[in-house]
Amino acid sequence: MKFGFAVPAYGPAVDGGIAELVAAGEELGFESAWWPDHIAVPEYATAVNLQTPFLEPLAACAWALGRTNRLRMGTDVLVAPYRHPLAVAAMIGTMGALAGDRLVLGVGIGYLRGEFDVLGVDYDDRAPATERWLRDLREVPDGFSVIQAPTRVPVWVGGNNPRAHRRAALLGDGWHPLWLPPDEYAAARDEILAIRRDAELDGPFTFSFSAGPTQFSDVPAGGWPPTPERAPEGSEFRYAPAFWVAPDGRPRLVGSPDDLVGDLRLLEDAGVEHVTLRFSTVDTEPLETFAAEVMPAFA
Repeated sequence: MKFGFAVPAYGPAVDGGIAELVAAGEELGFESAWWPDHIAVPEYATAVNLQTPFLEPLAACAWALGRTNRLRMGTDVLVAPYRHPLAVAAMIGTMGALAGDRLVLGVGIGYLRGEFDVLGVDYDDRAPATERWLRDLREVPDGFSVIQAPTRVPVWVGGNNPRAHRRAALLGDGWHPLWLPPDEYAAARDEILAIRRDAELDGPFTFSFSAGPTQFSDVPAGGWPPTPERAPEGSEFRYAPAFWVAPDGRPRLVGSPDDLVGDLRLLEDAGVEHVTLRFSTVDTEPLETFAAEVMPAFA
């Protein structure tokens, strides 16, 4: 199993600490660093789950590739309908040509209606638009040239529902969903593999996992508090799945190093090959602890 970490490329972190975090991730042996995507955040979203401002992820990937030698960069995830596919093809082709085989393009349909509106993109068409986008990313129109990376940049498709499974299977080089329990992950993995077999697709395909909050913590004096409930049906914030919790109420990937090893073993058994951890801080100490006390169990 390989490990990446999500960069908190928003809010106060923008003013300092990101460069040090990326450097520490490379030095400590992490496989990749992952950047979130928002372009124009509506005010109402800051009252729910977002801190502003956000760094633009493709620009951030290019910056980080220039500062590192080994660490891969990924988007967690790029909202496909926000950008023209040929523009993105030129960006990733440029990064591949200049930085080598160190980029993964995570792609999703997005969820924030106000952001779609201000960008002039049809919110209700976002799933079909993403599928068209994934096809167009690889298909340069006749008579035109777009720079290509020497090695194909893999596209890992996000999404947790059956349509997203099919989208990943047929149009992606990997699946990169948000957190879900191992039994559900394993079932979806089997579904994706079956779709690919039926379509006679046999190229490389990676099964990834974009984790929820990741934290080293002792058990609170009063026991683990209840995890936040999902947004109600019909809310655009419903995109986030329910938290994955242990039988004693502990949020998975929160707890002692041994707790995290046990949780990651469950994911490994479900067929997860790559995990993007979400420490949500530019403090390098959690990366150091993970590298010293968790990562060796998966060497």
